[in-house]
Amino acid sequence: MNPVIKAQLKSFEEKTKRSELSESELFEIFTIFSISNGILTDTIDPFSAHLQGDEFGIDGISIMIQGEICTNSDEISSALTGGKNHSIEFNFFQSKTSEKLDYGEMSKFFDAVAEFFNGTFISPTEQLSDLIAAKDKVYEQVLKQNPTLRLFFVSTGTGEKSKQISKLIRERKQNLLDLNIFSNVEIEAYGAKDLQTGYRSATNSISESIDIKKPITLPEHPSVQQAFLGYVSAEELVKLATISSGEGSERRINKAVFFDNIRDFNENSAINKGILDEIKNGDQDSFIFKNNGVTVVSKEINRKGDTFHLEDYQIVNGCQTSNILFMAGENRKDINVPFRLIGSNDADFVSRIIIGTNKQNEVKDDQFWALTTFMKNLEEYCREQNTDLQLFIERRENQYRNEILERTRIFRPSDLVKSIAAMFLFQPHRSARDYRGIRNDFSDRLFKESHSVVPYHTAAFAAYKTDFSIRNKRINSSWSIYKYYFLSAIGKEVTSGRDIFNMKKTEQNRACQKILDTFSDEELLSKHFTKVAETLDSIMKENCVTSREKCRDALRAEAVSQQFDKSYHTLQT
Repeated sequence: MNPVIKAQLKSFEEKTKRSELSESELFEIFTIFSISNGILTDTIDPFSAHLQGDEFGIDGISIMIQGEICTNSDEISSALTGGKNHSIEFNFFQSKTSEKLDYGEMSKFFDAVAEFFNGTFISPTEQLSDLIAAKDKVYEQVLKQNPTLRLFFVSTGTGEKSKQISKLIRERKQNLLDLNIFSNVEIEAYGAKDLQTGYRSATNSISESIDIKKPITLPEHPSVQQAFLGYVSAEELVKLATISSGEGSERRINKAVFFDNIRDFNENSAINKGILDEIKNGDQDSFIFKNNGVTVVSKEINRKGDTFHLEDYQIVNGCQTSNILFMAGENRKDINVPFRLIGSNDADFVSRIIIGTNKQNEVKDDQFWALTTFMKNLEEYCREQNTDLQLFIERRENQYRNEILERTRIFRPSDLVKSIAAMFLFQPHRSARDYRGIRNDFSDRLFKESHSVVPYHTAAFAAYKTDFSIRNKRINSSWSIYKYYFLSAIGKEVTSGRDIFNMKKTEQNRACQKILDTFSDEELLSKHFTKVAETLDSIMKENCVTSREKCRDALRAEAVSQQFDKSYHTLQT
């Protein structure tokens, strides 16, 4: 194996703390991470995309909707309930530690992808069956545009393609386009240099230098190290907003630098088409007078004259402007943009800037929650736990991008809502797919200043341990669809069905400790999972539910949730 890749693979193993994996398994996950988080600049847990079985020809699949990875039909349904212009991507990964691209292995990869979409995949595992059902759910929708398909085949050599392999790629790409279900098909054959670049991009802080014209120093502020106001050329702004996957490769939008969800940008909207038409028709000079400007926040700024080097920066307002200028290509020459640069390490202050500069846009409730004292206290509490119980609350997107930690221990506010709703609000039937509904119905009952942080940490830890047990095959993988029932059952058991937030703090702590004790003990946890799974298996059999997808539908029904409560808690008594 390439020595640089080998060193990066060792670093990845140390960061993910997965020493039990074989080198080939670790390399597959490393590849998914380097491509997804480095080259595509998504932010995903690569273990979620990795196929754990011996699927024919495919190592990993990520179905991305609005930047969120979806692994089953429930998550697809939830992701498609918000917004209008959904950007959907199917990404497939296959990697080999050999140095040469193998014609036969690539053919198998292309065959497997085709079978995934045409429904002829032979004996798919339950994990792959969930992904096929997720794909079917996507195409059941009336989409404004077809999904994008990307295929990545990786070796540890140069990635150089022979004439035969180049021909194979052209032919298979056309075959996939002929299905008429994709807006675009991309097939990449990557080598060692591409992987190296991707891994560095995924693990290093984002840095860039930019020239600001006529910079003015802004007044002092206790949360700001330095700040400037001026204007920049379109070329300079595009440089901040894009990334290259390697020498000589075309630059692409770097989704990791935006606060705004980059996929919410709709290039086909009448407004954006109108702005582009004006640029192409030669109206460059008036752009600066019509544009509201771009705000960039950077953790570190080093100035030399009018050149500013930015380290770990984020474009907090300017998604539309950056995308339009990127699309304008050579026509962006001579365009200038109002520009504000703020240097700050204060996460709360940065969040307030984000909200203040995006008042014209919908700002997620998650962002408001991130500003609360409670969420700050929860973040500190979870981080200061001992190693086994430690979790990381991500109050700001990409907050932990450059830190060495186990990625599966990172929880966003949306993850917290689903876990707490299942465990202590007793909503297992809604947690898997109805995050927005739960958020709307229970927002006045969550993340209150008067709440103890302990129940939130407990619910999140239980969710983490459930995922850990499934991923590491400590329990039957088919039980993964019972996840939120595992949480709800023990939550209702230790609280006797009471609202934990109305219980005395000492009672809350005792109840939560019982849960932590169970989820920290392999034997106790296995018994708990088995009891819940057997109860649900019996209910499914009683209701003549046979297929996995019908089982998933049944679990979303309130009637099944009530039937489970009655059956499970009768057994407990």
